[in-house]
Amino acid sequence: MRFPQRSSPFLPETARGPRHRIYRFVVLGAVAGLTVAGVAEVGSLGRHMPAGETVAVQQQAEATGLLDRPLGTAFGQRSQAETDLGDGTKLAAWELKDGVKEFHLTAAPLTWQTEPGRTKQALAFNGQIPGPVIRVNQNDRVRIVVKNDMPRPTAVHWHGMELPNDQDGVPMLTQPDIEPGQTFTYQWQAVSTGTHWYHSHMDGDQEGRGLYGALEVVPTLGDFPAERDYRIMTGDGALGFVFNGKSYPASATLAAQVGDRVHIRVIGTGPEMFHAIHIHGGYFTVVAQDGRPLAVPQQMDTLNVGVGQSFDLIWVPVRPGKWMIHCHVFSHSEVAMGMTGMVSIANVTPRTVPLPSLPGITQEDPTHG
Repeated sequence: MRFPQRSSPFLPETARGPRHRIYRFVVLGAVAGLTVAGVAEVGSLGRHMPAGETVAVQQQAEATGLLDRPLGTAFGQRSQAETDLGDGTKLAAWELKDGVKEFHLTAAPLTWQTEPGRTKQALAFNGQIPGPVIRVNQNDRVRIVVKNDMPRPTAVHWHGMELPNDQDGVPMLTQPDIEPGQTFTYQWQAVSTGTHWYHSHMDGDQEGRGLYGALEVVPTLGDFPAERDYRIMTGDGALGFVFNGKSYPASATLAAQVGDRVHIRVIGTGPEMFHAIHIHGGYFTVVAQDGRPLAVPQQMDTLNVGVGQSFDLIWVPVRPGKWMIHCHVFSHSEVAMGMTGMVSIANVTPRTVPLPSLPGITQEDPTHG
């Protein structure tokens, strides 16, 4: 059976939403005199504004035509460099080509160190486990060029995405295998907002060896406000029990301050097991499941995460210290020799409030009298 390699036409572009960092902007004069100040902080456009104001901003921006094209284009952004996200993952690089954000993923084998002194034969996208975090805005048009540098065929499924059937990534059903040395180009429009993921759909062994990554579609308005944005992708395949491809003590430490709203995206990559994710030091609030905001957010301290599921948690630490985040199935996180496997530490420091600068007064360097 032969499958043509093709893409479906994109839908018309609509409004976009910024993500990760919002820089101060002002809408003046031409937009009916409305003035709105953004905040240079992690979050979405509507983060620090009442709902009525965010709707007004949306309407005024649409009236000016600002939202008739990708936000990055409107503000001059034509590309994005790979960026460390501080949780053991990296934000994927992209380049804007003809109004489409183009990403490149190369699947290849590598020897991966899960913890000091322990290596595994792994598979990875772009030499990292998890693969790079693909983050786009709602209604962005996306092109992802996947190259197979492995000795076996593969395909990539965009888990949770609403897209054309021939872009779904199921080998020999919606597309041909991506054979060794070949590439396949996926194209679709990001209409499914929230926290999702992508992974090999060839077999569980490829996924269990590291062929997965986070896929985040930021809504135009109404994203979850947070000072910190982290992700934890559980793994229980050939790499052992890992968070973001690493076993404790090699897992990333998550930094926060007392009172921070910490957004943690938990994704169960499997390929086989459920995991009870517990955060020490109090409760957290589950605000979304599988990318869909919950009508009634739930407060808890332990969350059962199944294979294929994603959850968005908001955790506000109330005391400084080093707080465990781990799977409460102890064989996955703690044995007679101590902590191992599915454990990360949240290093919470006291809240620091910078002193305001006063005209005519300079702050002395405390190391010099």
